[in-house]
Formats: sequence, structure tokens, C-alpha cells
Amino acid sequence: MPSFAELRERAAKAADAGRHKFNNTVDRNTSVPMKSTNWDPYSKKAPPPPPSRSAAANDQGRPSSNTPPPRVNVANRPTGQLPVESDDIDWANLSPDDKEAFFSWLDEYFERLFKVGIQPPNSGVRSPPVHQPQAATSPAPPLAPASTVKSSVGPPTVKPKVATWSRPNITSTSNNSPSDFLLSHPPPTVHGSSALDLAYFFHPSAHWSYSWYDTDNILPPPLHGNNDHRFAGSWQSRNADKQVFVGLLFADLSLCWGVVDYSTKIHADPNDTLLVRRQAQYLPRPKALEREPLVRAHETYGETIAAFAESFVGTGQYCSRGECWDLASEALKYFDQFDYVPKPVPSISRTHGHLIFEGKANGVHKTAGRWRGGDDRVRRGDIVEWRKVKIGLVGGAPGSWAILGDPDHTAVIVRDSTIAGGRTVRDGDSVKPGDLGSLEVVEQSVGSPPDRKEYDLNAFEEGEMWIYRPIGMKNYLGCELAARVPEDVATMSI
Repeated sequence: MPSFAELRERAAKAADAGRHKFNNTVDRNTSVPMKSTNWDPYSKKAPPPPPSRSAAANDQGRPSSNTPPPRVNVANRPTGQLPVESDDIDWANLSPDDKEAFFSWLDEYFERLFKVGIQPPNSGVRSPPVHQPQAATSPAPPLAPASTVKSSVGPPTVKPKVATWSRPNITSTSNNSPSDFLLSHPPPTVHGSSALDLAYFFHPSAHWSYSWYDTDNILPPPLHGNNDHRFAGSWQSRNADKQVFVGLLFADLSLCWGVVDYSTKIHADPNDTLLVRRQAQYLPRPKALEREPLVRAHETYGETIAAFAESFVGTGQYCSRGECWDLASEALKYFDQFDYVPKPVPSISRTHGHLIFEGKANGVHKTAGRWRGGDDRVRRGDIVEWRKVKIGLVGGAPGSWAILGDPDHTAVIVRDSTIAGGRTVRDGDSVKPGDLGSLEVVEQSVGSPPDRKEYDLNAFEEGEMWIYRPIGMKNYLGCELAARVPEDVATMSI
């Protein structure tokens, strides 16, 4: 019985023989176009003699275009025939060598078919090949229109295909695999950003189940029950013609504007694109910034935010409702009263500005993190977001720890933290949470007035964390939130 290794070798020879046979046929049947010759076959004159060998080369040493290709000696080429053996393969009793050869053959086949690398498994069970989604430059309309903006905060049970072209361009020098950073915030999307997901909802091919734009609630239906956005809406009418405008800023800091144009006199089907005209424009998630604008953002907002939070410490007075999130949100709103200070990005769900760092832990010695942007440290006035975190307190009793987040917890950082050893970091670098040492914060929660705490990131055992730099919305995103697209903003559409 032939082994799989022998079968694979024979198949390779057969494929090679087939290619040679094809090339041989091409070689023997290649002709020169009549327009490239100096002989007219219809003139009934004898053809001219072939050119000399010295005249058959041009100035660059290449064969002349008027010269037929040279004959190839095919005497030694394989015939492409394999000896036939009558033995059948005993599938129930394959040897280990045959199994290895068989699976190696399959790996090579799928690698060529899907153009992906097949990673060696850690066990004897092999995973099926995965066809990785390709980056799209001009995404097509969805085939099955549906609500694509997720209302939940956690990750989906099935990973959506993500168009990576609209994601921030991060050059990573990390050795961590991408799965190390599949964090639960911002919420997962289908097309690469929440704004692009909503733009697909406005596409003429998307099915609308009712005339939502002609109701008191003009928030697009995919966002009902979803708090991961900020919303602005308006409408205008002239006689029976009405236009509804919606603008949304999402937790991933992408923006989308939609408009619906229709007549109030006609109860048209919302999917009749002649009578109900709809369109959307969007901005993708912003890219990470270099050091200078991030430091400038800290100088504009950082000290005021830290001092705002510290002003509540020791007073027994809560900030706003007493929720942990309020301390950060109200600190950012504090700048509204100063018309000479650009408005910062507001708190949107668990986002509070430009992401500086993100990390997670699954055990005290199983932590991973990634740096974002060009600054080299966490600064006073930055905002930290925790999710289901178990962590140690600096100065706490040995073995003691705190639980932060049910599921989320927010705090204002009131002291700079640098990378251990004075290490220089760049956007996308791998930085473990413990490399930041500790974070001194001011925090509050219902039942616990604002107080100062210090958390030991070397004792970060479970959960996820994000650190944000408060930053001007127009400087970072290009515009402020409004119901209509700002005139000076270059948006995108599908």
C-alpha cells in the first residue's frame, strides 16, 4: 500500500508534469503575428529566409519580437504518467507517518486556497482553516439589512467580520497576539466603527420596519436602549416637505449624520426610496495622536479636572448623583462655562477622551496591555475606567484586595505615573499594567463619598482597564456634535 508521503510526492510530480506539458504545447504552437512580419502569405511569393542569429537580438540583448521563440528540447521532460497500483488505502489503519503526511498535505492545500498561514496545533486535534476577512476600501451594501449597532456593552458570542480599513492605524511592536486585546469596550461593531454601522442602516438597501423618522422619537431604531452614544436631532419643514436630521457621537469616537427627506401628506412605505429619501455621512474612529497634542491637552484640561475631583475629598458631599461616573462626567462638563476653552470630548458610556492605555488581567502573573499615542506617561487629570477588576490597595493589609466595578467603575487620576525603568514607549507598544506601578485616584460611589485611593497595578489580578486623556473635541475629532454635518468637515459615505 502506498504511503501518503509517496502519494504526495507523486501528485507533485504529476502537477509539474502537467505544467511542463502545457508549456511544451505553447512552445510548439507559438506563432508570430502577420503584422510583425515582412511577408504576405496571400501574395503567393515564397517566404523570406530566417534572420541570422546575430540579427535576432536587439540592443538590450532580448530576443527580437520578430523572431519565433527558440525550440525547447522536450526529450527529457516527464510524460506526466504515474504507475498504477491496485492496492487500496486502509483508512482505518494509517501509520503515524501517513497521518502526518496527510494532514501536512491538507494544510498546504488550504494555505494556498485561502492564502492564510496554518498554525501548528497545540494538541493532536487540528482546527479547521479560517478564511480571514480582507480589508475593504469600498464596502458594499449589506445583503441582509438589520440593526448593526450593538446595544450591549459586552462582546458578541460570535465575532463579527470587521472591516479593518476604518480602524485607527496602530503600528505595534508588541509580541502579544491580537486576542490579548479583544477587550469589551468599546462595543463590537460589524463594519469597523459604530458610525459606519449606522451609515449602513441609512443605506437604501436596508429595510426599515416602520416610519420611525415621523414619530416623536427620531433616534434611529438600532440605537434604542443603547447608551454608547451622544445624540443631537432636529427637523425642518416647508409645507408638506419635511427633513429630519440626526447626529451621533459614539463611544468609539466615530461620528455619523443621517437625514431623511419625505412628505407628510403621503403615507409612503419607508422603503420606497423615491418617496422617502435617506442618506448618511460619517467619520471613522480617530487615529492616535503624537506626544505634543497630548501634552497640550493635559495642560489645557488636566489640572482643572484633578482639582475639581479633589475639591470633594473630605467634604462628605457627593458629586452630582454620587455615581462614580458622575465625577469624571461633571469634571468635563465644568469647562462649558468657559467660552474661551474648547469643549472637551464628553463622557460617552465608558469613554472619556483619547485612549492612552488599555490592559487586562487573568491572574496576577497573566496581564497584558497596550500603549496608545505618543505621550510617555499617565498624567494628573487623566481618567481611568475599570471593569470587573480585582486589585490590591497600596498600604492595605497583606493579601487584601478591592473589587472595582459592578460591572464598571470610574475614577480621576491625581498623580502622574511613568513607565518602570524610564522606558520609552511608542504607540502600539506592549506595556503591562504593572509597568505603570500604581495609580492614585479620587473616586466616589453610592454610599461612599469622594475619597483618595491608590491602587497597586502589580496586584492587578482580574478584569479590564482603560486610561483616557481628556482632549478638545474639535481638535481631536475635527468637529463638535451637531444634528447636521458641519460645512467644513470632510466626511465619508457609502
